[in-house]
Amino acid sequence: MTPFFSLKTAAAAAVLSLCMNASAQTASAGLVGDYNLASSTTVPASTWGYSKGRISIKQLDDKHLLILFACVWKREPKAVCGDHYFAQQRDDGLYLQDMNTDALRLYFDPATRKLTLISRGYDAKQSVRHDIFSATSAPLSDTALLRRMKREQANASDKENLRVFGPYQKRDYQNNRIEFQHQSMTTP
Repeated sequence: MTPFFSLKTAAAAAVLSLCMNASAQTASAGLVGDYNLASSTTVPASTWGYSKGRISIKQLDDKHLLILFACVWKREPKAVCGDHYFAQQRDDGLYLQDMNTDALRLYFDPATRKLTLISRGYDAKQSVRHDIFSATSAPLSDTALLRRMKREQANASDKENLRVFGPYQKRDYQNNRIEFQHQSMTTP
């Protein structure tokens, strides 16, 4: 192997790495924004779904996102409904935190800016819920969702959560990647 070939190979690898990292960061930046619930269905059919929902995704730093989720249950509209997740950008993708995300899968279609959440239930029927969210630029005006979104924002930055779980930068992000849907090269 000649020294020129080694330098050329190393340079190509560095460029490829930079391109992959830039592409991954662009993908995570494409997620930032607000999303309204478009549909919530379960298999088998049940009332284990949402009548209203909103997701807000915010960039925290160059590697981390905060995903805030506020919702209203179909069967118990006054019950607590919401959550927050942190996500971390790595060279091989965007990962959700490894805490309370085992039964959750998240898919994002950049072309349509739709988020799909698939959740497995722990009920006797082993229900699966599909929730589809569409991007929106409209301000959140629903009072129940506003109140729940504020609660999730407060939970995400809660001092006790920080003390118990540590800062989001030091949490584990290994098991649950956010899947980006890609358009087929053959579609017109």
